[in-house]
Amino acid sequence: MARLADYGINVTDFSNVREISIRGTKFPISFTMETMEYIADIYDGDYAEFESAMNAMLKKADGKLTSSTLSPADLKIMRALIYGMLKTGGLDETPDTIFKFLGMSGDVLSAYSACMEIFADQTFQVEDLKKSKKPQDYQKAQAKRNPKKSNRRK
Repeated sequence: MARLADYGINVTDFSNVREISIRGTKFPISFTMETMEYIADIYDGDYAEFESAMNAMLKKADGKLTSSTLSPADLKIMRALIYGMLKTGGLDETPDTIFKFLGMSGDVLSAYSACMEIFADQTFQVEDLKKSKKPQDYQKAQAKRNPKKSNRRK
């Protein structure tokens, strides 16, 4: 079996992996497809809702997030992203435990900032998805839009 190192890939240099500091302790974080599942758990199984809320928050903030301007919905977004990336990084705790640990310290904004840098580099753009005919979600959307075509052939 080949390993990534056999192909010249250094597994310590991935752009979706980093360490963040919370309450003086360093934690590994990572953003993968698994992270999206953890985030969906916080959003009752709907990652698309999370991403929509995230985009709305970023648009509203206009690049200036401060603890005094954050709404409860914004805090949920931040907690979900940090939680998902901590879990993917290897922290094995429940959402409640992680949220209690995070609290409302200044570390939350710096942890969220680090998570957002990775998140922004890793997520698909809608334009990219439309270019491909292979993603299953896009194919299902295409099939739903054209049900009349199949009825005409009969």
